[in-house]
Amino acid sequence: MFCTQCGTANSEQVMFCTNCSAPLVRPGEDPRTRSLPGSGQNPSPHATPSSSQQQNPQQPYQPYQPYPGYRGASSQSQVYQPYQSSYANQMIAQQGSASGRAIASMIMSIISPFTCGPFLSIPGLILGKMEMNAIRDGQAPRAGEAFAKLGFYLGIVVTALFCLGGIAWFFLVAIGRAFASIP
Repeated sequence: MFCTQCGTANSEQVMFCTNCSAPLVRPGEDPRTRSLPGSGQNPSPHATPSSSQQQNPQQPYQPYQPYPGYRGASSQSQVYQPYQSSYANQMIAQQGSASGRAIASMIMSIISPFTCGPFLSIPGLILGKMEMNAIRDGQAPRAGEAFAKLGFYLGIVVTALFCLGGIAWFFLVAIGRAFASIP
């Protein structure tokens, strides 16, 4: 499948372009009604019809034409436009923004040194790695890549610093007890 934005070839399983992170639209599919992969709600638009089915060339969709035989007051002069909700456009715009997992990863890793230490930095680095893998596989938008990387690498740094601080504290306590026991 080729991206309509940049022309990059992508595999059939990805939902977003691996190059530009644009939502991929399969031929004959409306991006506003697309279901999640693996949900089984949407039949494959690429299914080949059996030999008994007749293949008709696809006609271009004309959304605002009255149906044949319509006898309205002014027949062709007055065509009513259906209500256009902004929700449909909003859903398409949200697909290109950073995911909640990437943002949560970044926030957990940033606040971890000031709150619970590794109890927040370890989940932050795990979420960051999961999101980076999803972006690499084309299952998440590339817009969250910076957030996921920040959460992952900052989580590693904070966890390492807390571990080193714990080891240093253990040795200082051990040395302090050793010197306290000397007469």
